[in-house]
Amino acid sequence: MAQTSRLPFVTLDVFTKDRYAGNPLAVVRVPQSHALSQEQKQIIAREFNYSETVILHDEESEYAPGASRTIDIFMTDAELPFAGHPTIGTACLLGAAGIGKVNDESQIEGTIVTKAGPIPFRYDSITQAAYVEVPHNVRIHKRYLSLAEMAKVGFAKLLCENIVGPSPFVSIVKGMTFALIQLPSNEILSTVTTGQPDLGDDLDRPWHSESSFLGIYFFVNHGIRANGTVSLSTRMVVGSLEDPATGSAALALSAYLAMQMLQDHSTSDMTGADEQWTSRFEIEQGFDMGRASRIETEVWLNRTTKEVQKIALGGSAVKVMEGHLSI
Repeated sequence: MAQTSRLPFVTLDVFTKDRYAGNPLAVVRVPQSHALSQEQKQIIAREFNYSETVILHDEESEYAPGASRTIDIFMTDAELPFAGHPTIGTACLLGAAGIGKVNDESQIEGTIVTKAGPIPFRYDSITQAAYVEVPHNVRIHKRYLSLAEMAKVGFAKLLCENIVGPSPFVSIVKGMTFALIQLPSNEILSTVTTGQPDLGDDLDRPWHSESSFLGIYFFVNHGIRANGTVSLSTRMVVGSLEDPATGSAALALSAYLAMQMLQDHSTSDMTGADEQWTSRFEIEQGFDMGRASRIETEVWLNRTTKEVQKIALGGSAVKVMEGHLSI
């Protein structure tokens, strides 16, 4: 009889401080003495059936000290090089466990190593929120999503008639692309249904290929709040599924809007040194699904080149379940 291994796991709700809101995430801890095949990782992700599952490679069977951990991120049918809510969820989990370098009484810093590269994180034990500096290779594709493509897939007529401006395709990294569709109000945003236009294979390579992830991200721009942040409401659909909180899409949207703001010389909502502009965004997602999520992003732009120099993602997470799985 084959030997059975027991691996500890926790589930978290991410981008929220309330259980049963936000975006669910499973984190499976794998000790250094144990190895999982790619097939086993995929089977585990399929069993949890969340939008993403994290395989956390630990130093031993229990959390060990040290500032760096490696993770693999799996959807139910494929591995991702990076995704926002798994990274924030993992950072909150590690930070709450005290894994990392303690800078003062409330700040813990460490690194999460993903397939997209190492991601520095900072966890604030007072606010119980994590912030990560995200690897990026931002690309605004030459092609835009057309109204004809939107109508063909069956999105509501009212929705299609109220799209504001062009709808660009934006990649935050190679292999992670989103069509960004602006709507005028939360009322119109509430009419969003699932669906996936037939987009063909004419987006810019190598940022998008046949195996790349492609989502449709609807958003409403509410303008600048008193605290200087841009307020957004969003919904993200992929085929027949809707995601309650999508960090990578929030980053793609934030980068695009920041670049548009710089191009339009809208300096009142940007701060920074002479050669750098910083713009901050507060994003609400998942409200129409009954899973309220709140995402924070920050984008640093070079004033001269108008390129993204740095981009960060922030949010909270709360533990929901824990146990062991057998494999």
